[in-house]
Amino acid sequence: MKGVIFNVVQEVVEDVFGPDAWDEIVRRSGADGAYTSLGSYPDAELGSLVTAAADVAGVTEPEALVLVGRKGFARLGGRHAELLDGADTWMDVLAQLDGIIHPEVQKIYPDAEVPSFRTTTGDRTMQLRYESSRNLCPLAEGLILGMGDHFGTDLTVDHLECVHRGDDSCVLEVVER
Repeated sequence: MKGVIFNVVQEVVEDVFGPDAWDEIVRRSGADGAYTSLGSYPDAELGSLVTAAADVAGVTEPEALVLVGRKGFARLGGRHAELLDGADTWMDVLAQLDGIIHPEVQKIYPDAEVPSFRTTTGDRTMQLRYESSRNLCPLAEGLILGMGDHFGTDLTVDHLECVHRGDDSCVLEVVER
């Protein structure tokens, strides 16, 4: 996993819970705690940080991932604002993930393993089939909610199918309220 994600996790934790919380999460997780945005780190290290963050915050691991995604979207978008060029709505961004945004991410981070999204669009709704060996669909949910916040749109995300419930894949339904 790319260090930029670890940087975002740290920034969200420090903003929401304070710098002491980050230090406590790093201590509990046994992780290094120092990450460069271009570096690559084991997926298991992110898992340890999320487990510790959930414990410190008193929430479930999926809830911690949703929070990190929701609060982290603005940080990721701020680091790479050019990836949002031409997107006027949350639907524009989601529709561009596999065709424009993820290929651009791979130019910046050539060894990045990005998830895949296949979308089906309806009226003020979108279904996304999320495919990734990391199974971080709660993080994807949070990023989508953060995208809604960015565009001033109230969104809900429902997991129609989820590998965490025993399904073969994850299908997220996003609805604009």
